[in-house]
Amino acid sequence: MGSYHVEATADPLAVIQRAADYLAADPVQLNLIWSILKQRAESGTLGSYWVLESNGAAAGLVLESPPAHGAAISPVREDEAVALAEAIRAEGHSLTGVSGTAAAAAVFAGSWTEQAGTSAVVEDAQRLYLLDGLSRPERVPGNLRRAEFFERGLLTEWWSAFQAETGSPRLDVSSAVDLALSAGRLFVWDHEGARCVARATEPLGGISRIGAVFTPPRWRGRGYAAACVGALCEWLRQQEAANSVLYAQLSNSSSNAMYRRLGFRAVSEVLSYRFGEVKHR
Repeated sequence: MGSYHVEATADPLAVIQRAADYLAADPVQLNLIWSILKQRAESGTLGSYWVLESNGAAAGLVLESPPAHGAAISPVREDEAVALAEAIRAEGHSLTGVSGTAAAAAVFAGSWTEQAGTSAVVEDAQRLYLLDGLSRPERVPGNLRRAEFFERGLLTEWWSAFQAETGSPRLDVSSAVDLALSAGRLFVWDHEGARCVARATEPLGGISRIGAVFTPPRWRGRGYAAACVGALCEWLRQQEAANSVLYAQLSNSSSNAMYRRLGFRAVSEVLSYRFGEVKHR
């Protein structure tokens, strides 16, 4: 096991600055963590962050934001995951869960449960995809456009429905919708009105993450989601010189098949663990 130092902070901007080289070295697998850090630095949302350093350089990250939300861990080796879990637990900090690449999350969860005397249950499994070569579907009527502010109510309803279908925490999404609309990062497939919605994050290290892809049940089976994601990938490539990544739940075979048809390839599997209550001994 290597010699590591773990630094805790509540300042996401300090983490971005300290781990700049680390983040830039793997913008695909670190895109989610990087974009959360950037958004928290801009919004001031509370959170806790830990930087694992080896030989004076960042080698791993854990973030928990907002407080009591499940933590996220970057792809790290087994000994690094253990070092992070031990350092966070030694602070007396309590975590409700952790998500990350299958190996890193599993080792962290195992170490955490041993130290805290609690349990861990896998509550979600996803696959991270990277666009390898775009193959857009043909003959789907409609076009891609940016979402408009007058659609705020509809898109908030759709985003909430997306959370419910994917088993995500049932949070108020209105602020996220407002932020995405204001930044011009929310898109719809329009065929005589909005039929599908998708969000694309601001590119970081040449990578944009597509998410919250949702088609209401009444409009499904017509190719709108594939057309929307495909057109959005092309827009990102042409307008921002960015490649695309996205996550799909492993339980959703239709989404995984659709993304593969579009030209995405699997990069890694991501597990989310929920921790039980700490047992007082």
